[in-house]
Amino acid sequence: MTKAIKVFKNKPIIPLGIFLAVTVVLIVVSFAVLNIPIVAICSIAILEVLLSALLNRIPLWVHGLLVIAQIAAGFSFGRAVFMVLMAIVYVLAVAFLYLWTSEEA
Repeated sequence: MTKAIKVFKNKPIIPLGIFLAVTVVLIVVSFAVLNIPIVAICSIAILEVLLSALLNRIPLWVHGLLVIAQIAAGFSFGRAVFMVLMAIVYVLAVAFLYLWTSEEA
């Protein structure tokens, strides 16, 4: 029974739960502490996950460039803390997708 909980169709389910929990916490922190509208936060979080899914097969250094560009955009618009939080969502999404799509030998 516990084996069925840990994997779903041969995919790890625990990293998915961790990713969702951290994303929800970052959304709540952005809303409560940074006073950013919830629609904007959720829209950018969804865009981060979609971007990581679309760029799943590119080299790791390109992901690093995207995170740097994202944080630089946050500094230029005066929302550096928010963009760092969303960069964390992006990095977690890339890591989760790597775990989800990796072949087990």
